[in-house]
Amino acid sequence: MIALPAFGMGTAAIGNLYRVVGETEARATIAAALAAGIRYFDTAPHYGHGLAERRLGETLAELDPGAAAIVSTKVGRLLEPTTERGERHGFVDADPFEPVFDYSADGIRRSVDASRLRLRRDRIDILLAHDLGVQTHGDAHRRHLSDFLDGGYDAMVTLRNAGEVGAIGIGVNEIAICNDLLDRVDLDVILLAGRYTLLDRSAAALLDRCHERGVRVIVGGPYNSGILARDPTEVDPGKAHYDYAAPSADIVDRTLALAGICARFGVALPAAALQFPLRHAAVACVVAGVAGETEVNDLVARAAVPIPKELWMALGDKEARAAPEQLILLHPDDNVLICVSPIAAGDILTVSGGTIPSREGITVGHKVARAHLKAGDQVIKYGAPIGSMTADAATGEWVHMHNMKSDYIASHTRSTISEPS
Repeated sequence: MIALPAFGMGTAAIGNLYRVVGETEARATIAAALAAGIRYFDTAPHYGHGLAERRLGETLAELDPGAAAIVSTKVGRLLEPTTERGERHGFVDADPFEPVFDYSADGIRRSVDASRLRLRRDRIDILLAHDLGVQTHGDAHRRHLSDFLDGGYDAMVTLRNAGEVGAIGIGVNEIAICNDLLDRVDLDVILLAGRYTLLDRSAAALLDRCHERGVRVIVGGPYNSGILARDPTEVDPGKAHYDYAAPSADIVDRTLALAGICARFGVALPAAALQFPLRHAAVACVVAGVAGETEVNDLVARAAVPIPKELWMALGDKEARAAPEQLILLHPDDNVLICVSPIAAGDILTVSGGTIPSREGITVGHKVARAHLKAGDQVIKYGAPIGSMTADAATGEWVHMHNMKSDYIASHTRSTISEPS
C-alpha cells in the first residue's frame, strides 16, 4: 500500500462545489498546496463533472512533472455530454457533462481511461468506487452493488495487478456499505467522508474493524462539509453546511458547545476538528477540501497546532492513537526529545503532553524540539547544555546542524527517563 501523509487536499471545492472558483484561483490553490508540502490530492469525475480532475491534471503536469504527488480518483460515474447549465448536483458552472452511474466492469475501465486523460497520468495511485450505498441509490442500490460485485470490483483488481493502479477501495459517506463490502471482498483502503468527526463519530466501530483487518482509512470531510471549518464566534454556524445541507438547531448547539470546550484550552475548533480523526489507529490520512491560498494556509496551520491531551479528553476522546514509541526523554530537564524510530512527515508525535504532526521526516538518533525554541536558547540534552539554537524551532521540529551549533562542552550521564514525554 502507498505510504500516505497525515493530511491531503480534497478537490471538490476547485470543481466549483457551491460556488465558482476561477481557473487562476484553482491553479493557485494546487500550487500553494504543493509549496506547503501537501503531496496527496483526492479527486473524482463527479467533482465539477470532470472540472476538478482537469484542473488538477493540468497543474500537476506543470508543477509536478515527475508525478511525485499521490492522486486518488474514483469510478462509478461516467460523464456524458450535456447542454444543461447552471448549478447541477451542487456544482456551479461545471464542465458540460452529466454524471451517469455505472459500476460494471466496462464502466470502470471507461471511467479510468477518461480520468487518466483528464489527470494526464498513465497510472492512478489509488482508485476508489464512489458513492455505493442505499442512501445514495435508494431502490437502485441492489442493481449497482450487483454490477460492482459481478464485474466492477474484478476490473479494479485487474488494473491493480497490472500496475495501472496502486491500490483499490471505496470512497463513500455510508457506514453500512463499508461493512457489507468488507464481508465480501478485499479492500486496500476506505475513504469515508463525514462519519468520523467531532460531530459524528458513528464510524468508530467500523474503524476498529478496519484496524483489525489491516484496511487503511482515509477520513474525508473532517469539517462535516463546512460547519467545523470556521470558528463559530466569527461565522454563524447556522449559515454553514452540515452534510451538504443546512444544519439543524441541535447541530448548531453542539458545534457551539465544542467550540466552547476548545476555547478553554486555547485551541480553535477547526484545528481540533482537522486533527481529531488521526486519533484512531486505523486512520492513515485526513483529507480536507480547500479553495484558495488562504484555505491552504489555514489547513497547514491547523495541522501544526499542538493539541493538549486534556482537550481530547474534554471532547470525549479517550482513545490515544496506537503508534510505536518514536520519541524518548533522556532527562526531565531536557528541552529536546530523541528519535528512537523513524518519523515521517505528518506522523503524530507526543510532545509536551500533547500531540502535533511532524513537519518533516526525522531519522533515528536525532533531536526534536520538546517545546518552542528560540534563536540563542541553550539546547539541553542529558540535563546539560550541548549547543545553542541559531534559528527558531517550533514544537515537534527537527533540531540539527541547520538550526543549532555545538558550542557547549558537557558531560553526558546517559540515564534514560522511561516516563512518556
